[in-house]
Amino acid sequence: MEIIDLIIKKLHHHVLSKEEEQFFDAWIQESEKNSGFYIELEQLKNKKEVVAALATVNTELAWKNVIRKYEKETKRNQKQIFINRFLRYAAVFVGALFLGYAVDAYLLPKNTTVLPTNEITLQSDNGDVQVLSSDNIYGIKDINGKILGAKSASRLDFRGIKYVDKLIYNTLTVPYGKKFEVTLSDGTLVHLNSGSTFRFPIKFLNGHKRQVHIIGEGFFEVTKDKKHPFVVETSQMNVTVLGTKFNVSAYPEDAFISTVLEEGSVSISAINDIHKEVLRLVPGDQVNWGVKANAVNRKQVDTDIYTSWIDGRIVFKNQKFENIIKKLERHYNVKINNNYQALNKELFTATFDVETIEEVLNSFAESKTFKFKIKDKTITINKP
Repeated sequence: MEIIDLIIKKLHHHVLSKEEEQFFDAWIQESEKNSGFYIELEQLKNKKEVVAALATVNTELAWKNVIRKYEKETKRNQKQIFINRFLRYAAVFVGALFLGYAVDAYLLPKNTTVLPTNEITLQSDNGDVQVLSSDNIYGIKDINGKILGAKSASRLDFRGIKYVDKLIYNTLTVPYGKKFEVTLSDGTLVHLNSGSTFRFPIKFLNGHKRQVHIIGEGFFEVTKDKKHPFVVETSQMNVTVLGTKFNVSAYPEDAFISTVLEEGSVSISAINDIHKEVLRLVPGDQVNWGVKANAVNRKQVDTDIYTSWIDGRIVFKNQKFENIIKKLERHYNVKINNNYQALNKELFTATFDVETIEEVLNSFAESKTFKFKIKDKTITINKP
């Protein structure tokens, strides 16, 4: 009789025999470590955010594989050694499940290459595409089955990769209405806003700049590394840093590529001449780079307006409605058709977080009256 089998049965609410109950109770009462560990397992299984992940794993097979892997040692003092090994390695497995790391036996199968427009996807260097379901926790593997990183509820984590010795790029796509985060191999944290595409190497290499590319919007918390500058490429300009916090907005439909510096220092250069610095920013600076004219404008701003989306808020300060529409479309994953042209030039100041799109539009209509109707994901605005 093995305690691991009894734990599996208990977690899945299977009925234990009288003998099994006695054995299980004896193990629980043997130490606070045993009882505390089982409580943690129950809490893990009952956590709503990991229910979907647990559902994708053959729990019984997983536990037995963990134990089998480490039961090849000499079985001196068999019972106590088994229990000690169980606690040590099972704890590793549970911790892995929390963090999103799992050994090959527990990884989900590769997803189809069909690209759904409303799902977050990760495209590997060889073209394979994986849908990143927001509910599941699992590992990310390369074509050879080696683990590259971990997927948790709303973040990819590529720290700890050791075997990669060349630059291999992945492309992460975040649709309208969603946000996502990536921890790069150097520990840099990137928050990606709705409607963004982010290309990055799964591992930065010594002797190379830490270079990434973004279409859309991202907030970067860059790990300091004086020997390896961090470069964010957009369609028109580069942002180069050593370690800092800044926001880049480079949506293809916008007239400007915008950089807002919250902390530290960054330099701006043209995409075709990364070595020629155009501007160096100080905290609070915003630089708008004209996409068509290559005109550059710098001013001091309230950075919260441009970084509030990280916390789920959208902030507008004296912004034209025609520009507000674009942000609402991305945030709520809707299409807005404005037939009331006079409304486009109206200026609004407002902050929203948990409001629905209907509540947001009603709020604007209180300042400048207009009518709107919502059908599926399309909103039509008309004169009052």
